[in-house]
Amino acid sequence: MMERSLTSLSIPPSTLGALIKAGYETTADLDESTPEKLAKDLAIPLNASQAIFTQRTASRAPGLTLTQPASKTRASDERILIACEPLDKLLDGGLPRGSILELSGPPGTPKGAIAMGMVKHFVSSPDTEREEVVFLDTQSMTTPVALRKAIPDDSARSRVFHCVVQTVTDFIGFVHSLHTMKREKPKLGLIILSYMSFPLQASLSRKLTNQQRNAIFDNLKKALATLTSSGVTVLVTSQLATKVLAADGSPANFNTGARAILAPPLGTTYLPVSNSYRVVMCPQGLQNGIFRVITAPSKKDNNREQPYLIPPRRVLPILPPQENQQEA
Repeated sequence: MMERSLTSLSIPPSTLGALIKAGYETTADLDESTPEKLAKDLAIPLNASQAIFTQRTASRAPGLTLTQPASKTRASDERILIACEPLDKLLDGGLPRGSILELSGPPGTPKGAIAMGMVKHFVSSPDTEREEVVFLDTQSMTTPVALRKAIPDDSARSRVFHCVVQTVTDFIGFVHSLHTMKREKPKLGLIILSYMSFPLQASLSRKLTNQQRNAIFDNLKKALATLTSSGVTVLVTSQLATKVLAADGSPANFNTGARAILAPPLGTTYLPVSNSYRVVMCPQGLQNGIFRVITAPSKKDNNREQPYLIPPRRVLPILPPQENQQEA
């Protein structure tokens, strides 16, 4: 039987959490067990255990292809505005519907404000006024009061579903729910994954093995591919993390490293390559900097840059005055 991550199966989050806690990670880990034994070991109902083994048998079916052409993963050529002038210009008028943008930056850069600005525009724009948003908050930074202040209109705000996830187990459950989210919310058009790396980095009570992390990322990648193929657009924000490298560029630690760099913390393994953009916000002063594309569906877009300016008493970046004059 083909080995698959248990996180890729349709298992209730509570049961999935119990499986992972007990050390089960893939379908192959169930080879030496039975529905009756598993139900006893996990203290779950027998019918729940039987459902797991049914899913395990069904996992012989081939999975979703994640390397399909970008033209097939997008619902159309429609652009979804980020409502941040420099970013929209960098991406030729916005993020293509059904695409993913990972926006990273060092501490202090307004990644959260950019995400909230995109949500506000999305639920207020006539083009998307009937669509819904799921906002994943991993640091409890987006309170109901903040949402009310950002989106005063009750009707528009009612289409934003705010989810708070702070533990690894809760995050695994959320990722699992992404597979059926579009079916359960047919009007879903935008997902914000705010500081998604936080639950994985903040796991002090339980260290994740590389196999466990890879299983989570693999399941997330499949879920994102499914969502974007149905026209859902995704924005991921993350804080740049320090990575220590040896002189030859290989990973190192603080004792053996020759230099340190700031890099997105999650790498690329969770992103479908055919429709994902990775952009880094690079400050060059207190009020200015550049957005830089580090990877894009088309290699010709890699390393593109767009300057930005943050005026006094403003949070969102704008185009530098000289560029506004050129466009005018």
